[in-house]
Amino acid sequence: MGDKKLSILNTDALEWDSLRIPEELSTEELASQKENVAEYLAKRTIDHSLDLSAIDQVVELTIDDRLLESEELVLDKITNDELFNYFQDETIEPNPNILFPKIERINILFWFLHNLGQQDIREAKILVKNRDDLSIIFYCLIEAAVFFGFLKRGEENGNVYLVPTDVYEEFMGKTTEMQYPIFLKRLGRNETISEVLKIQLNDPIYDSISRQMVHNTLVTDPNIEAEGLSNDEVTQIVNGLRYWYLGIKQVVLEN
Repeated sequence: MGDKKLSILNTDALEWDSLRIPEELSTEELASQKENVAEYLAKRTIDHSLDLSAIDQVVELTIDDRLLESEELVLDKITNDELFNYFQDETIEPNPNILFPKIERINILFWFLHNLGQQDIREAKILVKNRDDLSIIFYCLIEAAVFFGFLKRGEENGNVYLVPTDVYEEFMGKTTEMQYPIFLKRLGRNETISEVLKIQLNDPIYDSISRQMVHNTLVTDPNIEAEGLSNDEVTQIVNGLRYWYLGIKQVVLEN
């Protein structure tokens, strides 16, 4: 099961500011980027049950950093109890073959989904044209979008396509302010993510005990077990999920 591992250390060291491989990288840095992407591509899963022949519209996209653009998100603040309720919905059965998301800032994923949804991708299959120019950051965001059920990934005639799910179609049809609650609820549909966020909500002092509780939750997650991640790699995810919580808190929680 360890063959499904996507190195966290390599993604951890990157600046989260570009979906494309920067031109100014050294030879060694460029080789590392290419290696990370190749490793990801070898381990991503394809949904072979997805009938791409039933989707007529093909949208070819050239990916650039406009998909990372953000704006001020003004939402009505809610209480801890109200946010807790977002993570109380029934969870869905995880697909252990999908890599566990290793992004460090969860709101980056929100803006990525928001901006991608501004393209004409409804009821379409998406073909990325400049995939050879894209960094591991892009692929980590795509994996997270697949993990949380916003995108599906299928293959047809040798091409890999991304397809918006019903959840993503609903998300795209809402205003930005209404998209964020949908986004939060979707995070909470994963049992592990729900439990980790609730641990932090319930404990205003995030101490070593809280971190150990999060760690213990993660090591029993089917996706993490399938990847065969080491204890140190799980610890990096623990730290990343703390940033997830703080990012969500900044957007929606009352002071």
